[in-house]
Amino acid sequence: MRSASQTRAAGAAPDAERWVLGVDSGGSGLRVALAPADDLAGAATTVSHEPVRTVASGIDPAHLLEQLLPMAGVLLDAVGGPAPAAVTVGAAGMATLGDGLRAELPDALKRELGVVRLALAADAVTAYAGALGQRPGAVVAAGTGLIALGTGLDTWRRAD
Repeated sequence: MRSASQTRAAGAAPDAERWVLGVDSGGSGLRVALAPADDLAGAATTVSHEPVRTVASGIDPAHLLEQLLPMAGVLLDAVGGPAPAAVTVGAAGMATLGDGLRAELPDALKRELGVVRLALAADAVTAYAGALGQRPGAVVAAGTGLIALGTGLDTWRRAD
């Protein structure tokens, strides 16, 4: 496992390419993508088909980290190990089952990967942002579960 000091040392040069890490956690597994911040189409990805456990208190942050950290480490090592400029985690159930993730992920990702910019969101929100950006519209995300999210940018509607 990489430590924050290893990650920062590798990415310390001020002119080093900036990388962003995206994480999608859902009922069918965990997907992690790493891309240059200025070329998101050039992402490298890795996938685990083991869904992150849900326990009585919600999504299990220890299990998510157990899968995520080695996956992120492989991707970061392949590009020379810079700390990601930002990380976004979209997780199924984040709104209702994500208390543990919100409490534990920021410190754990800072400690293990040197992450200082982190966004945590429901997977429907990250699907919307990925598909439509800041435009009005709707998305339907169909996988193990099904959710629709739409907006005219003044109000939001959700169905799942």
